[in-house]
Amino acid sequence: IRIQDYQKNSKRQLRVMIITMGLSYIVAPITQRYNVVGIIECAPRKTKQPSFLYKIAKKFYIFFNKIKTLESFAKSKNIPYYYMNNGSDKLLENWVRNKNPDVIVVYSMSQLLKKNIFEIPKYGTINLHPSLLPSYRGPNPIFWMYYYTEKKGGVTVHYIDEGEDTGDIIYQEEFDIPLGMRLSDFMELAIGKIGVDLLLKALDNIENLPRKKQPKQSPTPRARNIKESEHRNIIDWQNWEIERIWHLLRGTESWLNPIEQPKGIYRGQRWTVEEFEKCNMEGYEISKIYKENGRYFLATKDGKIFLSIKFSFKNFLLSIIG
Repeated sequence: IRIQDYQKNSKRQLRVMIITMGLSYIVAPITQRYNVVGIIECAPRKTKQPSFLYKIAKKFYIFFNKIKTLESFAKSKNIPYYYMNNGSDKLLENWVRNKNPDVIVVYSMSQLLKKNIFEIPKYGTINLHPSLLPSYRGPNPIFWMYYYTEKKGGVTVHYIDEGEDTGDIIYQEEFDIPLGMRLSDFMELAIGKIGVDLLLKALDNIENLPRKKQPKQSPTPRARNIKESEHRNIIDWQNWEIERIWHLLRGTESWLNPIEQPKGIYRGQRWTVEEFEKCNMEGYEISKIYKENGRYFLATKDGKIFLSIKFSFKNFLLSIIG
C-alpha cells in the first residue's frame, strides 16, 4: 500500500501543462491523474470570420445547453488558463515559464510550437499525433488516411522538435480502419482510448522514456489541410468505386462538402451517410442527389449511397444567424 501511495503521490507531483484545442479527449484523464499547472487553448486555424450575431448565438447555445468549454473546465478545476492566438510569442513564453511545468503535453494544435516554448520543461514537450509516424506528418492525417482508404491506422506519442511531427518517437500503436468507419468511432478508438493510454504511459515513465529517431523523409505526402475551393473536386467521380467514395464520405461527413448539402427548411443541416447499394445507374447523373421511395441517395457510377438528415437545432440556429 505504501508503494502504491508513493507512486500516486509522485504522479501528482509531476507538473504538467496541456496545449490543445477545445475540451479534447486528453484533458480530463490527465487532470484526474496529474498536477496540471496550466492549460493553453490554441486558437483555431484562420478561417472566414463569423459574424457578430453568429458569435452571440453560439455563446447562448453553449450557455443554455450547459456545454462545457475548455476555459470553463479549467476554471472549475482552478487551473490557470491561457488563450493562445499569437503563436509562441514572448507573452506566452513568460506565462509558461511562470507556471514552471516539468512537461508539456500537446494534442491538436493549429500551429507549430516554437523552440522558445517547447524547450522550457525539464522533460521536454510531447505530442499526440493520430498516425504512425513518419507516415502522414502534418495537420490533417485522418483525412488523408480516409482519402487513400488506408486499412491500418495508428497513433504516435513523440517529442516535439523544430520540424513538423519529426521529433523522436516515444510510443506507437497500430489499429484497423474498417471500410466505412465513421469519424466519431475513429476518434473514440484512436484518441479516446489508444492515444490517451499512450500519453498516460509516457507521463508515468517520463524520466526514462524510449526515443526512436525518425527518418528525414516521410513515405507519404504531407497531410495538409484541404482548402474550401478543393471540396467539390476532391472525389474522382468517374474513376472511384462506390466503396472508396462511401468510405471517404463517412469519415468526413461533419465537415467536407464534395456534395450539395440540404437546402430549404433543412438549410444548415448536414447529410448523414448511411449504407450503400451497388446497382445499375443508367439514367442517373453521377454525383447528384435524388429522392425515391421516400429516401435520399447519392448517385455514383456503380451504385447508390443512401443519405438521411438528423435535425440539429444548433445547426438550424447558426445557419439563420451566420
